[in-house]
Amino acid sequence: MSDLHGFRSAKTLCWAGLGLIAAGLAACGGGGGGDSTPQQGTLKLAMTDAPACGYDHVYVTVSKIRVHQSATAGATDSGWSELAIPARRIDLLSLTNGVLQELGSLPLPAGNYQQIRLALADNPSNPSNPTSVNPLANALVLSGSTSEIALTTPGGQQSGFKLKANFNVTGGQVADMVLDFVPASPLSRQVTRATTTSNPWWPSSSG
Repeated sequence: MSDLHGFRSAKTLCWAGLGLIAAGLAACGGGGGGDSTPQQGTLKLAMTDAPACGYDHVYVTVSKIRVHQSATAGATDSGWSELAIPARRIDLLSLTNGVLQELGSLPLPAGNYQQIRLALADNPSNPSNPTSVNPLANALVLSGSTSEIALTTPGGQQSGFKLKANFNVTGGQVADMVLDFVPASPLSRQVTRATTTSNPWWPSSSG
C-alpha cells in the first residue's frame, strides 16, 4: 500500500515544485540618436530542471506562457501578454546540470511584472492508452520502468500554473528568465520549495 500511496502522490506532486529561479537583465540593441526612452523591451524565456531521484523521465509540453503586471490578476482578466509555444514534448530530466531549453521571446511594454502563468498542453482523451502517434503530452516514467504515467496537473491546462514573480522589463533591453522544474519526491507529500535569487515563494495553480 505504501508504494501505491507514493505512486499517486508522484503524479500530482511532481508539479508542486515548479519554480522560478532567476530573472536577470542583459543589455541589447542600443544605438540611435533619439532622446526618447524605448517603451518596449523583451522577455526571453528558458527552462531547466534539477536532478530528481525516482524518475527516469519527466515529460512536459508547454503550450503558452502568460505574464501580467499585477500579482492578483485572474486568468480571464485583461492586461495579459502571451507567448504561444509550438507543441514540443520535452524531457525535463535532459535539462539538468545547467542545460537550458529556450522557449522563445516575448515583446513587452516596459514595466514591472509580478505574475507568470504557464499552461500545458492537454493529454490525450484516453491517457491510459497512449500511442506513438498520440503520446502523453505530460507524463513521467518511474525509475526502472518503461511505462509512461499521465501527470495530473490541476489547472495546468485551463488557467495555467500561477507563478509569483517580480521582474522588470526595461525599454530596449532583454530580461532573461529561467523556469526551474523541481519534481517532488514520489514518496513524499511535502511540497518542494523553490526560490528566487532573494526570496522563497510558493507556486499555485489556482486563481
